[in-house]
Amino acid sequence: MVSMPLLVAECIAVGIAAGYLVAIFMLDINGTYYMANMVRWTRSRDIIMGLSKAFCFGILIVFISCQKGLTTREGAVGVGRATTEAVVNASLAVLICNFFLTMMFNIIYPAGYQ
Repeated sequence: MVSMPLLVAECIAVGIAAGYLVAIFMLDINGTYYMANMVRWTRSRDIIMGLSKAFCFGILIVFISCQKGLTTREGAVGVGRATTEAVVNASLAVLICNFFLTMMFNIIYPAGYQ
């Protein structure tokens, strides 16, 4: 639950660093220009949405996995079934939650929001 936003923040940092390296070494773009435009075009909305979604997804995954794990029966076979059900249910829940969170954030932060 707590680790999902931290993982997303780490992925954002790695993505920025990788983009920086590609821009400098493969595309011959000035590093200062890259960073200036990254800061210019990154909005608070993007960061808030990403971290909020990660937190919600973490909660969904934890609750669904715990519920499936605590109601498991039939030994090792039941554990396998419960694990599969937890993964499928959590994946669908994240997909549906993503849709509604995106709709909500687009209402709160309409296009062009700075």
